[in-house]
Amino acid sequence: MKIRKLTSAEFHATKIGKPEKIEAGEPLFDFWDYVEAIPAEDFGENDCTAGIVGHVYRMEDKFEHVLIQSQFAEIAMALVLDLAKKEVYGHYLLDIRRGLPVV
Repeated sequence: MKIRKLTSAEFHATKIGKPEKIEAGEPLFDFWDYVEAIPAEDFGENDCTAGIVGHVYRMEDKFEHVLIQSQFAEIAMALVLDLAKKEVYGHYLLDIRRGLPVV
């Protein structure tokens, strides 16, 4: 399994078309091993260990953004799922309010 921290440009390039909010359902594949393999420094001071998925957005039929909530409502670890390959494309620590990386 390849762990890939996305740049801002790489993350935003996966925002295709109008995002569709997914309200319910099961993921197409298990991504939790990937989450556990993300280096601690990629989380910064944010704690996402509760494993709470706050939101899921589908970008056409190409990607899903799975937002794993931190202890702060506005900060989430965004997993980008490649739907065709059924694998995690990468991850990005996101400030939900601004759509920006957390620094």
